[in-house]
Amino acid sequence: MYLFSSCHGVIFDTVRDEVELADAEISGDIQNIIRYGDGIFISTGTIKSRSVADKLGEFKITFTDFPSPSGYIYSLAADASNLYALSANITEDDDGYNIVSSQTLWCYDGTNWAAIWTAIYNKDLHTVLFCTNAIKKENRHAYFRYGSLVYELAGATMLGTNFMTTGVQDRSTTPIITANSCAVLGSTVYFSSSYAMTSNETSTSDSTYIYCATGDYVWYSSDGSTWGYSSLSCNTIHSIAVTADYLLAGTSGGIVHTPLISNIPSYGNANFSTNADSALSSYYEVPALLVLDPLQSEISATIFATCITSSTSASLNNVGLWSYFATTREWNRE
Repeated sequence: MYLFSSCHGVIFDTVRDEVELADAEISGDIQNIIRYGDGIFISTGTIKSRSVADKLGEFKITFTDFPSPSGYIYSLAADASNLYALSANITEDDDGYNIVSSQTLWCYDGTNWAAIWTAIYNKDLHTVLFCTNAIKKENRHAYFRYGSLVYELAGATMLGTNFMTTGVQDRSTTPIITANSCAVLGSTVYFSSSYAMTSNETSTSDSTYIYCATGDYVWYSSDGSTWGYSSLSCNTIHSIAVTADYLLAGTSGGIVHTPLISNIPSYGNANFSTNADSALSSYYEVPALLVLDPLQSEISATIFATCITSSTSASLNNVGLWSYFATTREWNRE
């Protein structure tokens, strides 16, 4: 196991200044980046998409508006056939403030949106929409947690018909009562209380490893029962993704990466050969990462990331969606 730099400290915008930044077209708080059909989908209140058949990795392909259901769309998920959206319905209280009055879960079947669940907002009952986000459509599964109840989604049907028994063990095939993410190992779905979970599935092969994170630790397993871990010596990890040679982690203080040695993440974090740690610097949290196809090396891959501010020194102009463009070997705003 290799030891790399042990700290992801304050990274000033020196490298950012050397890269001419594009005008941001996708701004706002983006919590996830979802594969649905043959496209990539995000939400910033409304839904936007782009086709993976576009010349990804080249500067630059525009996201287009996708028909959205009512409400403020803040989370997405998808299975093999359907796109799911979680919306907040906003009303004005007696003092004139906008508040969330209710939440609605929607299903899009390729033609129409249908509401499949709605409830008055309750801050004590956490709602989480998540999915395996697998490259292979047959490995895509979507789930919804309301409080301590976890449901598998199966189109515009009543959730009660798809109720999943809650379990107690983290990183298992049973959705625990605090399930926030999932990933497929081979064809088996595993769940985690972490928001950061992924696999090394590629466009040509099933996954042989799954990964999830707690704090600055990345857990990994090749069989789903025996787990090892590596400390990345970084800020709290919010999202992870893998390429053929690196594991990337979006943290509460920017982005880090570490080499994968026989699919196992190394301890510590390595320096970037790109402008990644200045584009997504310690001024920003990185809640979502997506590598289009882990078959490729990091330097050649198409990679998406989202960022929100974590410092008063951060610029709101940089909040939103970023992409790594392999043709120029640089990160830039979408």
